Amino acid sequence: MSSLVNPVGPEGRGVYWRRRLVAVLVLALLVAGVVAGVRALTGPEDSQAAERLDPARTQPTLTPAGDPGASPTAGAGETSTASPTDEATDGAGEADEAPVQPCAPAGLAVSLTSSAVSFGPQESPRINLVVQNTGDVPCTAEIGSATRTFSISDAAGAQVWSSADCEGETGSQVYELAPAGAEGSSRAMGMTWSRQRSAPGCPGDQPRAEAGQYSVTATWDGVSATPVSFTLLD
Repeated sequence: MSSLVNPVGPEGRGVYWRRRLVAVLVLALLVAGVVAGVRALTGPEDSQAAERLDPARTQPTLTPAGDPGASPTAGAGETSTASPTDEATDGAGEADEAPVQPCAPAGLAVSLTSSAVSFGPQESPRINLVVQNTGDVPCTAEIGSATRTFSISDAAGAQVWSSADCEGETGSQVYELAPAGAEGSSRAMGMTWSRQRSAPGCPGDQPRAEAGQYSVTATWDGVSATPVSFTLLD
């Protein structure tokens, strides 16, 4: 112990103390280098372990789509509103959608059908007028009473009844017809004949039609359908 406190040798005490100080400094530097090397080797694993221990560090920040400025943790009960960009986009989409145009007569097919080929004394003939879009794009058709007519004639060709005699004009009846082949490409309008004759002005004293064969014709906006025939029985 005395030799550590009081160095013994041919040189002065200061020389021995300086040597000891240098040795201590060198040893400290060596220890620091070893510690730094160990930390460099184990640092990533420690960092990963810390992340596993702290879930908050591994969770992504969530922001509502389409609104970069929205808070990632919106409170309960809050409602979202469309951003100005969303409103502008929606408006442009509506502006680009072209309105459906009226059907051209050449792009329509008009046909007639009868509910039966003969009717007993107490039965009333039921006639359907079908308007069909034959084009490739949707279109609208006005099929109110102002654009369609039904007419019934006897076997001799004399008119015995017409929808134009008694039917008042109805309001606008515009229907959108899908392209040919698609569901909704046609629209049917029915008419039931009471078997009573008619005359211009719709007088109420017209007699009932006699038994015999009759034919029905119909037009839509000037387009005529192929007539259909039926027989009234006694």
